[in-house]
Amino acid sequence: MIRAGEPLSLSRKVLIVEDHPIVSDSLFRLINETFDDTICIHAATGSKGLSYLNSNRFDIVLLDINLPDMTGIEFASQAKSRYPEIRILVVTSLAQRHIIEKAVSAGVLGFVLKTSDVKDITEGIRQVVEGNSYFGLGVKELMSGHSVSGKSIPLITRRESEILKLIADGFTNQEIAEKLFIGTSTVDSHRKNMLIKFNAKNTAALIKNAISMGIL
Repeated sequence: MIRAGEPLSLSRKVLIVEDHPIVSDSLFRLINETFDDTICIHAATGSKGLSYLNSNRFDIVLLDINLPDMTGIEFASQAKSRYPEIRILVVTSLAQRHIIEKAVSAGVLGFVLKTSDVKDITEGIRQVVEGNSYFGLGVKELMSGHSVSGKSIPLITRRESEILKLIADGFTNQEIAEKLFIGTSTVDSHRKNMLIKFNAKNTAALIKNAISMGIL
């Protein structure tokens, strides 16, 4: 077992799936300054991270929840279905109990907050590499709390969140596409995905459900 203060062994490979350059760079430096002989690979999107898993063996994945093309939960579910032995530590700023529960259900072993101190994050890495579960500072307290109004709140991507807010403001698919510099078909695809996620029959119900859940 790896104990506090001991370096990770030779040839440990870490995949960082995080779209914010500052955060990914910080994690990269933290790992290289704390652990010996550890190789770090970075992916800015979930799809890129999954493609790395197809051709490399990683000892641990450091995963953000809020990715541009999919949620971290979706990434974890796909990664675990393809590679059941993969060990995932979520490192995120989304401190919500339903997200932690969904992450655990998807097969995530550990969960720490980006606001945690260095010792908390490095201990999470050590424990998850060994196959142990780890919940960092503040996470255990969240898990012992109550779900928001007992509702199951869906996870949406950053792009879906942007589109949802514009839909709520009354913009059409064409107008949203022009504002976000994407195709109308892409906007329509995101809208349909959110109807499914929010169990809504139409746009009005989508907005109503999002408001009731505190997302809008």
